[in-house]
Amino acid sequence: MFTTNVESPLTIRPGLEVLQNAPTLCEVDESWGRIELKLETTDTRYWVTTRGLTRKSREAPINYVVNYVTVERRTADGRWDLSAVFSPEAWKLSQAFDYCQMLYRDLRMLKARLETAFSWEDKKQIDEIGHELERVNQVMLALSEKVSASGG
Repeated sequence: MFTTNVESPLTIRPGLEVLQNAPTLCEVDESWGRIELKLETTDTRYWVTTRGLTRKSREAPINYVVNYVTVERRTADGRWDLSAVFSPEAWKLSQAFDYCQMLYRDLRMLKARLETAFSWEDKKQIDEIGHELERVNQVMLALSEKVSASGG
């Protein structure tokens, strides 16, 4: 993975394997299956389905499909609200999107810095980020096709 010298906070959501291996903070056990809270930040909760259906079905809510990630966001009034449910492929696509956004942010900062004071190091990093974005976009296209083919 490409990183720049530009300061930027980590904004890529955790990988599915990281979540799966995290300790369970809370669990909801239903007849449909079990979802486990694996990570909670100040504004986001990440749940992973550990027992349930093997694929989407009308038999149960989508967040009861094994290895699906359910994301909750904290609302302005402090309540937790279901934000989205991701298949493993859609989760990878979301991570790639996060990474792409981080690269674009770094690229904007480097270009702004280059406009005020030219630096060969900044120019080199801009070129490297451009190449990395090309690679990430190829990965995102392939993941998008997988997500689309699987219906979610």
